[in-house]
Amino acid sequence: MLILVLLIIFGELALYSASVQKIGGEIIVSDFYVKQLVWIVLGIAVFLTILYIPDVILDLLIVPYNILIFLMLIIVLLLPPIKGVHRWISLGSVNIQPSEFAKIGVIFLLARVFSTKYIPTSKIVIFGFLIVTIPSLLVLSQPDLGSALVFFAILFPMMYFAGVSLFTLFVIITPLISILVGFNVIYWIIFDVFLLIILIFRKVSLFPAGVILVGNAFISLVTPYMWWSMHDYQRNRILAFINPKFDALGSGYQIIQSKIAIGSGGIFGKGFLQGTQKNLNFLPEQQTDFIFSVIGEELGFIGCFLLLLLFGALIWRIVMILRKIRIEKQRLIITGILSYFIFQIIVNIGMNIGIIPVVGIPLPFISYGGSSLLVNLASMGLIFKYARERSFV
Repeated sequence: MLILVLLIIFGELALYSASVQKIGGEIIVSDFYVKQLVWIVLGIAVFLTILYIPDVILDLLIVPYNILIFLMLIIVLLLPPIKGVHRWISLGSVNIQPSEFAKIGVIFLLARVFSTKYIPTSKIVIFGFLIVTIPSLLVLSQPDLGSALVFFAILFPMMYFAGVSLFTLFVIITPLISILVGFNVIYWIIFDVFLLIILIFRKVSLFPAGVILVGNAFISLVTPYMWWSMHDYQRNRILAFINPKFDALGSGYQIIQSKIAIGSGGIFGKGFLQGTQKNLNFLPEQQTDFIFSVIGEELGFIGCFLLLLLFGALIWRIVMILRKIRIEKQRLIITGILSYFIFQIIVNIGMNIGIIPVVGIPLPFISYGGSSLLVNLASMGLIFKYARERSFV
């Protein structure tokens, strides 16, 4: 609880700084931190509700909840765009992001299916991809690549904990590797030889081994054609990730400004509210996707290290709780929650320091966003609930 409270306080202070711009003697204050305070109060109410609600009621709500979220994911595509995308349902001054609420729904559905007794590996894989693919495609249509990827970051660890072998998971992700090596003939050959050795070592029979090899070779072959079929802005974003100076005023602008902000913070930072990149509005979306850059600029390496220490402590405590849970469905739910926490932390910080492409993923408990905060606190409520109820099982 102490770690969670400290993270929320850290996030609110960072958001207050991101909301304040000091230009000479003029101070401009946005209301992001005030709105976040309201969401924190609502999130605590959700946290307490989940903590004390009977498990049987949660089970009854899984299907209606997912149907509602599915309808919201369709409705959001039909509404007028906000900031050029279809990610939010506007309710007056409040914007709801259905993709955030879909995460917890998908976790519950996967846990229910995967915890079925004597379910074979093939059904775990098939049902898992069916459950995840539908919301992923809807979210990708918004477009929101980051949130779409979160669903798969949830799926793979949950499949592993449900009994799917590492070899099977490796075979599933080989098409992605084939795409990455498809631009270079040497890398393509090296990967195919490596894959062949793995299949021989695992003593995979001739037909399935042939399907895997031919399928991956075909994917590598068509990758260059897929690349040139992408929109210009999509190619530019990837190229800007590899070399931000490729499009310094366009796709690479965010990465360059974020790295400047973090690097200029040094060891101890420029001081709270004193960040020049932030105050001069060089950091785009500094209250959401790039709030880590604000922390790096104003609090320096020490501030970033403290934040990472808090995240590390939270993850460690969740892992300790996970090891003590004996009910399979609860173990799978905690695994899904832990997976998306870790994925979002790594991707958000990675894109802030320029080692991961910009995909628009918030930093848990730190970035501005009511939907994200509610889901995160609801997820923590579930973890606290299962840890508290463990003594009664």
